[in-house]
Amino acid sequence: MVKDYMVKVYAFLIETKRREIKSLPEEYKVPVAEYLVQQIEKPTV
Repeated sequence: MVKDYMVKVYAFLIETKRREIKSLPEEYKVPVAEYLVQQIEKPTV
């Protein structure tokens, strides 16, 4: 079961270079990658 708050935590750890996506638990790799892409593609106002 993927928890939303953990997706954000793992994304933060990847952004700060404390973890790599390949080191995440298998069930979190795709949701975290999708979350990171959304953050990049989010239009700035």
